[in-house]
Amino acid sequence: MAIQENLTEIKKEIGAQEQFLESVIKSERFFKKYKKAIIFSAIIAVLGIAGFYGSKAINANRISAANEAYSKLILNPTDADALKILKEKEPTLYAIHQFKEAMRKEDIAQAKELLSLPIDPIVKQILSSQIGTQDGSILANYETLIKGYELLKEDKINEARAEFAKIPLDSPLMNLVKNLEHYQGNK
Repeated sequence: MAIQENLTEIKKEIGAQEQFLESVIKSERFFKKYKKAIIFSAIIAVLGIAGFYGSKAINANRISAANEAYSKLILNPTDADALKILKEKEPTLYAIHQFKEAMRKEDIAQAKELLSLPIDPIVKQILSSQIGTQDGSILANYETLIKGYELLKEDKINEARAEFAKIPLDSPLMNLVKNLEHYQGNK
């Protein structure tokens, strides 16, 4: 009886080793068949990851340089180097700073020149409404958005939706409105 058990154990071990070898051979065949695709996918993944982190580092460097330039401008508003860096790295922040300086000097022409810069559309609308070249609809829409948000905080959802409905569909604030309606003021 012991010999019979030993034979069955040996058969099981041989079967397990045979399955292992079989799976190794299948894996090897699979790799040989799709070798180029696997290597190409690995290279693309490495390049994608490197590109993502490289982009993050470049963006962080840009933000850091813009913050440093803005800090210098707060201390010395006439620093030409800091103005140049801020204009290159963060045109919207540059426009806000220059707008503040233009309003302090009451120089409307300089303030109007800032509207031609590639800045954030909402900031551009706010600046143009402050100058008087636009009707100020963004500010009115913003006030409506704030009223709706306050109503959401008070758990008056239907009144908030009615307030949000006053904002035109083509308003730049529409994304915020949709998010607030979706989350209904909940965190």
